[in-house]
Amino acid sequence: MLKTLLLLVSVFILSLSVKATADDLSFNQLHQLNQEKKTLVIDRTYTKTNVKYPKLCELKKYQKSCNSFINYFVSKFEHNYISYITGNRDFDDIDFDDVKREVAQQEVDIDYRVVSDFNFATIIANVEQQFNQQNIGFTEIFNYNITTSKIIHFNDLFGDPSLAALICKNIISDAYAKVNSDKLPLLLAQIEVSPKNFLLLPDGIEFVFSKSIFKDDRISPKVIIKLDRLMEAKPKKEWFPILQNHQ
Repeated sequence: MLKTLLLLVSVFILSLSVKATADDLSFNQLHQLNQEKKTLVIDRTYTKTNVKYPKLCELKKYQKSCNSFINYFVSKFEHNYISYITGNRDFDDIDFDDVKREVAQQEVDIDYRVVSDFNFATIIANVEQQFNQQNIGFTEIFNYNITTSKIIHFNDLFGDPSLAALICKNIISDAYAKVNSDKLPLLLAQIEVSPKNFLLLPDGIEFVFSKSIFKDDRISPKVIIKLDRLMEAKPKKEWFPILQNHQ
C-alpha cells in the first residue's frame, strides 16, 4: 500500500517557503530544517489527524515523499477505524441503528533524516491514537531511496538477508533475555521472517520497538546492531557508508 502511495501525487500540498534547494544545504542546515516543525490538520469522515512535519518537507526534493507519508498515515487510520467500527455490525439487519460515534483522532510527529551523500532518508513517525476511550501509541520507521522513490526493505541491504535476519533476531533475543513479556516471542518470530522498524546507520542498524511490548518503562525499546556483527550476511556497501569509506 505504501509503495503505491509513494507513486501518487498527494492531495496534501505543502507550501514551498524554503528558497534554497536541497542540494545547496549542508548536513547541519538539513538537520535544522528537520528540527523546525510545522503543523497540518486533516479531517476525514471518521478521523482527524494532527500532523507535525519538519520544515525540510517544504524543499522540492522531499516534498512529494513527505506528502505521500502523510497521506499514508491519514488513509491508514481512516481505513482501520472504519474496519473497527463496522466489524461486528450487521448492516442488513432491519433493526440496525446507525449510532453516532465520536471522531477518532491521532497525532503524527514526523522526523525526516536525510543521508544526502548516499541519497536515502529515514522517516520516523511517532503516532498517538485516541478512539472509543482507548489510547494507542507506536512508532513506524521507513527507509526511503530518494532517487528511485522506493522503500528500502531489509532484504535490500544484504547479500544473504535470511542470515542477517537470523543474526538480528538472536542479538535482540539476547538483549531482552531477562525481560518478561508475552509479546516478545511473537516479535522475535517476526524479526526472523521479515524485520521492520529499523533505522539505517552508517555502521549498522538500529531497531525501534513499541514500548507496549515491555511492561517496564526503564527497558529501552531500541537495539543497535553494529555492522561488524553482520558481515557474514554480506552487507551491501551502497547502504552503509562505513563500507564505502574503507574501499
